[in-house]
Amino acid sequence: MATADRTSEAFSGKRVAMLAAAISIVGGLAYGLFRHSFSGGLSLTAAGAVAIINFRWLEVVLMRVVQPGVPQFDGGSALRLLGRMALFGVLMAALLWVPDIDAIGVALGFSALVIALVIEAFRWGRVGGG
Repeated sequence: MATADRTSEAFSGKRVAMLAAAISIVGGLAYGLFRHSFSGGLSLTAAGAVAIINFRWLEVVLMRVVQPGVPQFDGGSALRLLGRMALFGVLMAALLWVPDIDAIGVALGFSALVIALVIEAFRWGRVGGG
């Protein structure tokens, strides 16, 4: 098998993020329509976006730190970790203080990333990733 073919078969964080975004948007629209709640659909979509941002930032930090040789834990990595925590904290605070946020929608929004990861893992396993 050619090297270019193996690269396209590799596990892709970008593909996971794109799939999670699609699931979040479609899920938010469906949830909002079925529950007749604009805030529920918006809660699902916003939580999906926060989950995707957290996933991508964590991926960048891990790529820097978990490298052969000397780890490269620098100020940018620390800021990304703090940013992830702050972003998640803002979402959790919004759950408590904003009355229109739908907690079930938020849980489903976070689940969109998990669903996308499972789909990518099955795809990766099917093509012989490893």
